[in-house]
Amino acid sequence: MKQWIKEAIIYEIYPISFYDSNGDGLGDFNGITQKIPYLVDLGVNTVWINPFYQSPFKDGGYDITDYYAVDGRFGSMQDCENMLQAFHKAGIRIIVDLVVGHTSDKHEWFKKSKQAKPHPQYKNWYIWTDCCFTPADRSMKGMSKRNGNYIVNYYAFQPALNYGFNEIKKGEESWQWHYTDERLKPLRDEIINIIRFWLKKGVDGFRVDLANSLVKADKNGEGVKWFWNVVIGEAKKINPDCCFLAEWGNPIKAAECGFDLDYLCHATQPYNELFRSDKGTNLTAWLERAGHSYFAKEGKGEFKNFLAYVTDIFKNSQGAYSIPTGFHDIIRIAEKKDVGVLKCIFAFILTFKCVPQIYYGDEIGIKHNYRVNKDGGYTRTGARTPMQWDNSLHRGFTTAKRAYLPTESAKNRSVESQKGDEKSLYNTVKTLIKLHTTYPQFSYGAELKMINDKYPLEFVRRANSEEIYIAINPTQRDYEIKQKAKTVLAQENVEIKEKTIKLKKYSFIVIKR
Repeated sequence: MKQWIKEAIIYEIYPISFYDSNGDGLGDFNGITQKIPYLVDLGVNTVWINPFYQSPFKDGGYDITDYYAVDGRFGSMQDCENMLQAFHKAGIRIIVDLVVGHTSDKHEWFKKSKQAKPHPQYKNWYIWTDCCFTPADRSMKGMSKRNGNYIVNYYAFQPALNYGFNEIKKGEESWQWHYTDERLKPLRDEIINIIRFWLKKGVDGFRVDLANSLVKADKNGEGVKWFWNVVIGEAKKINPDCCFLAEWGNPIKAAECGFDLDYLCHATQPYNELFRSDKGTNLTAWLERAGHSYFAKEGKGEFKNFLAYVTDIFKNSQGAYSIPTGFHDIIRIAEKKDVGVLKCIFAFILTFKCVPQIYYGDEIGIKHNYRVNKDGGYTRTGARTPMQWDNSLHRGFTTAKRAYLPTESAKNRSVESQKGDEKSLYNTVKTLIKLHTTYPQFSYGAELKMINDKYPLEFVRRANSEEIYIAINPTQRDYEIKQKAKTVLAQENVEIKEKTIKLKKYSFIVIKR
């Protein structure tokens, strides 16, 4: 694993919602470029940008019609290249989405594949049954002139690309091909060409959408392991320094497939138990399992399951994992949480053994908006509202009369309002990021020693024979710990005595030993 990945602080940008440079109500490349100084000042060193490829935007850009073109709503290819160059000039690396599990049904590949007489090049690039009357899971019937049904991943307009099957059903060999079948190689080569194209444009890595599900009927994961080791292996020949970040939620499996990094997501229950087990803090599918988050004012959660989970990763994985504050598919981290709890969450993510990942706007505590639905986002749309820069109309996101999505009315949740407040969430996050980038003890490669996995959370990070002690109390209760505070690097709501430290509600302390 490259050192830059171990030291990365990733900031996710949903491009249509970050900053509008031309007053049309939509965020764009030039808007992102203009806000690079903000990211430099905040202290992040890596940016993940959600899809900006040509798309009908029925699923937020995850329904692509051309992998080699940018969508006009964001600007031109030259604008994109200027943005990439500006990021590099500022010392920030760029990760972009690689969405190759499916395309839009408007993609030229699919149009040529669904014809009554399919184009020979694209005939087998999608998964088609051999007859329109052949039953198959997740198949769309009667949607084309071709005699067959096509398999989709999620929505009907997202036909699945054909990377083959691991387990082939008897009698269906005519359309279910083994993942190593040479007839699948042209599509695989095309994916490598897409990767090559964007690496040459200057991107530093890819966040891979649906990384674990490309090969079908692949219960043991051998198919997807084979596929990604081939593809990532070829990508590393093009640029040995590039990074592959998986959307998987299983860092051990992802590393076996060649991924450098995997982020914990809402499909990973130990992650939910940190921040998202309380009712109203997760997506609908998880609400019925509501319990108690560890980082919550009630102090009824448990850390032990998460600790066991990541300890297994440390022992058995050559890759790394990241902990996101949130991302574009889940309810905002600030929902139903006090600012004090949010500060404790950032203190944890930026000092614990992980690669920190910040979703745009979480550093100022933007809340979830349940009243909006755009571009196929449904519940997820509420996490994709515009970044809140100041207290002007549309919170400084756009000068247009109407913004892409509405912003919050709360004036204390903007960059402008928080920058001047030393005790704001923004300034706390900025301080912790500076700490993370200054001390090698916070690199992913540094050691972790747990002291207490109850309340308060206590652990030590060690590198170069030097230790840093961290204690975090995300609850409403007070705790007193026996610890001398010789060199305090950061603190929030603590009372320091000669031999003890009182951790008041929503508090943390970082001490160099």
